[in-house]
Amino acid sequence: MDNEKRVIGSPLVPETGGPFNLCVVHRGMVYISGLPPFEAEYCAALRAARAAGQPPPPFPDFPFEHQVRVVMDHMKALLEAAGSDMDHLLKVIVWLRDQTQQEAFDRIYRGYFSSAETLPARTRMQAGRTPMDCALEVEAIGYLKGGA
Repeated sequence: MDNEKRVIGSPLVPETGGPFNLCVVHRGMVYISGLPPFEAEYCAALRAARAAGQPPPPFPDFPFEHQVRVVMDHMKALLEAAGSDMDHLLKVIVWLRDQTQQEAFDRIYRGYFSSAETLPARTRMQAGRTPMDCALEVEAIGYLKGGA
């Protein structure tokens, strides 16, 4: 089994320039950092503001369902880049800015898994504050297909 830590990226997932990696693989496990619904244009503006020592730009207020799909699409892309998939997630932690949106979140979330049996363990909570006041942030732990 590979003992080296590998940093995983995907051209489908924009980087914010923050002091962390979005996805790391070690010993057959996949660790995905908290993913906010930041799209490429916003990430570019955020990196530019950080480089110039300016405050971050305000987050564009997209509809909640769009924000959920951005986060889940990014998670799926990172898992696939690592050599895994959504059905290989073990634990997911979800922070919602507003818990009244839990049903809308769950409806979209379920669609990313092949069956109820493949759903990971999960914690969902209301966030005191999310990054840039977006609607949600999601992190996950999974494993590689074949366990290697």
